Amino acid sequence: MLRLFLSVDMVGSTQFKAKFSGRASDGWLDTFHTFFTHFPLMLAGQLGFEFLDKEETPAVDVWKMMGDEVIFMAEPSSAEELASILRTLLRTMKLYEQQHYAKLPLRLKGTAWLAEFGEHNIELDIPELSFSEGAPHVDFIGPDLDLGFRLSKFARPASLVLSLDLVELLLEADNLSSIALYLVGSEELKGVLFGRPYPIIWMADAETGFDFLPWEIETCSMTASVTDASPTDNETLRRAIGDMRLYLSKMHGIERGPFRIGH
Repeated sequence: MLRLFLSVDMVGSTQFKAKFSGRASDGWLDTFHTFFTHFPLMLAGQLGFEFLDKEETPAVDVWKMMGDEVIFMAEPSSAEELASILRTLLRTMKLYEQQHYAKLPLRLKGTAWLAEFGEHNIELDIPELSFSEGAPHVDFIGPDLDLGFRLSKFARPASLVLSLDLVELLLEADNLSSIALYLVGSEELKGVLFGRPYPIIWMADAETGFDFLPWEIETCSMTASVTDASPTDNETLRRAIGDMRLYLSKMHGIERGPFRIGH
């Protein structure tokens, strides 16, 4: 079974909370409470709009909340559905910022990745954390889960950072033109690719592009590199994926085939 994981994290939250050090927490508590309660509802509403003409709206459920981050999970039925979910997430992030962070030093950043369950990743029921017999607490463990958390370090505001497996599926989507993909560099991720730098790919909405603030461009070379750049062509993205697969096969004897939806 293939699952999509989506992380939405606050940018600037640590400094924001520090402003209230030694004072009552009400100044920041409401902001965080609103995020964890309202953002999932807003995402559900936007998904309803996105799939209004479809027979079904995909379920994108909250998996867990930790720190300043909420993580969603879905089971996509097609590459086209994947692209639409990601585009909806970006739109929701932008709308939420406009409504709640217009006068606050906070932004949202996102990470999206896939995990295939069976041999390499496992699902665990944890009875001790369940609310009732009918609602078990489910956790997920495995290298694909670890990849997403490592990759999130390179998420930036107003965009999503994507795993290579996810990008590979998106390249097959009929609605690929609705999103824009940018290869912004490569970075070593702890415990991933045996130390070989991992390609960092950001996604933006093809219509609206990135929405970086001036100081976000000034302080991050990756952000600056895509500000006026064109999306990366599909062939370059496919080559990056092929290079990763060749490296794993030749240097480590690992045959990593593409993920298939529905398998």
